Formats: sequence, C-alpha cells, structure tokens
Amino acid sequence: MTERPLDTPALSITASAIAPGLGSQTWSLGVRDSRSSYRAFFISRGRATLSIDGQDEITLPAPAMLWLPRRIAGTLVLAAGGEGAMLLATEDFVRRTVGDSPAAVQLHDMIERIVVAQSKSLAMHADDIGRAFTVLTEEGQRPLPGGAAIVSAYFSVLLLRLWRASGASASAKAPGAGATTLQRFRQIVELRYREQPVIADIARAMGITYDHLHRACIAGAGKGPMELVHDRLIAEAKLRLGQSQQSVEQIGFGLGFRDPGYFSRFFKLRVGEPPGAYRRRIVAQAEKGLTPSFAAWP
Repeated sequence: MTERPLDTPALSITASAIAPGLGSQTWSLGVRDSRSSYRAFFISRGRATLSIDGQDEITLPAPAMLWLPRRIAGTLVLAAGGEGAMLLATEDFVRRTVGDSPAAVQLHDMIERIVVAQSKSLAMHADDIGRAFTVLTEEGQRPLPGGAAIVSAYFSVLLLRLWRASGASASAKAPGAGATTLQRFRQIVELRYREQPVIADIARAMGITYDHLHRACIAGAGKGPMELVHDRLIAEAKLRLGQSQQSVEQIGFGLGFRDPGYFSRFFKLRVGEPPGAYRRRIVAQAEKGLTPSFAAWP
C-alpha cells in the first residue's frame, strides 16, 4: 500500500495522473496539509473508498469524480490496479474561476460541500472530465503562452460537468430552491459586487421594493443590503491582499474603486487597519504557517 500526503500546491492549481499500482494507494486528507486547498479526484478505472472523519465510508466505483472542499480530514484509498487523476487548487484560484463563470451562482454553492458523481450519472460526462484533467496536467508541466486562460477554461468545464453529473443542476431547478429574497439578493451580489451596484436597481430587477429587500436582509442576515455588498467587497479585498501580487491600488481598481485613497479609507473603516498594513500582517502570519481562510462570504 502506498500512502501519499496531499500538500498545498505551489501553483494555483496542480493536476496529475494517477497510474495503476500493484497495491492500493492511499491519500491523506489531513487538515494540516490541505490548508486552503480544494481537491478533486477522478477515478477512471477500479474502485476507491472515501473515509471522512465522523462520517460513513463512501465507495466510488469507476467512473467516479469526487470534489472536496477545504479542511476535510480523512483518507481516500484507491484499490490495486485503479487509475485516474487528481488535482489541488488554491482557494484564490477556485473563487476567481467560479466568480468569473456564467454559472457562478450555482457553482458557488457546490464548491463548499463534498460532491460525488459516479457510475451511470457520470458516464456521459466521463470523457470530457478525463480530457479536462489531462489538459490541466499538461499545462502545468509545460507552461506556454495563454496557459492561464486555458487552465481556467478547462477547470470551469470540469466544475460544470461535475455540477451536472452530481445532480446539483436538477436540485437547483427544484421548486423553492434559492427562492427566498435574501438568497436571490446574495446570488445577484455574487455576480455584481465588483460593479458596486445601486441597491435600488437590484430591488427593481428582483421585482420588489427597496423596503422589502431591506427588511428581508435585516431579518435573514441582521444587516442591510448595502452592508452585505460591503462585506462581500471586503472579503474579496482580503483574499486578493493575502494571495495576489497586485498592488493595493490595482486591487482597489479591480473592485470598482477609482480613488486609491477612498479604497484605503473604506478598508480601514471596516477592518481596522489600512490594506497595506493588513497585507504585511497576513504575509508575516503566512511565514509562520498561520495563513487564515478568506472565505467570509456565505
């Protein structure tokens, strides 16, 4: 039996093939090693067993795909002769890719839970999923011009195929799913927060009054709609300050702030320190292995 720890990828996403072995292969899904990485496994041949601490084992006969959110503790065991592929992706990369996808609302809900697709439900998607893993692996081994765009595109395809094959797309169409005012508002904010939209315009697009929207947000989240938009902006600003190489001015501009000074004041008012000071503190924590999660938006 071969045991393989899962380390945080040095790059935004790291994909690799799983070659068949004479004995079983085991991957440790420890919280300490995974940090803020998402993980996915594709079992193209053989059978795997997923054991998550505190939950029943899940058997995954090929073809099967498994998506694991951050900080999941347990093990994945692939039986002798099994093969497939796997990947690790940083929180920053996953959230950026999902945020830029036309299906951002649906994918945002999916990536934060364990998702399994297998057998008949996966069969019609298996070829595309296998191809996506192959491209992601090849692009990681041979960086070429346009590689980042290709990686992002194929990763999006991978998530959408999983979304369909797992049945998540059907549940999203179920009567009442995502039908509450607060849920609908959050979905719109997730797609448009970088535009810093006018709340009255959102309410109008939802077919309700501003007062109706405000009451729903206060009742469901304890905050007004504008405060929720600001929370999302701050969550994204923290993510970019902690995990990107962009300057503070570039980050502010990317979030809709045309005045760097206003962005700094906005950030300090809500976080308690300027963005530059926040970045220095986060970098110092990362060097000590204390990197926090930036997933503040529900």
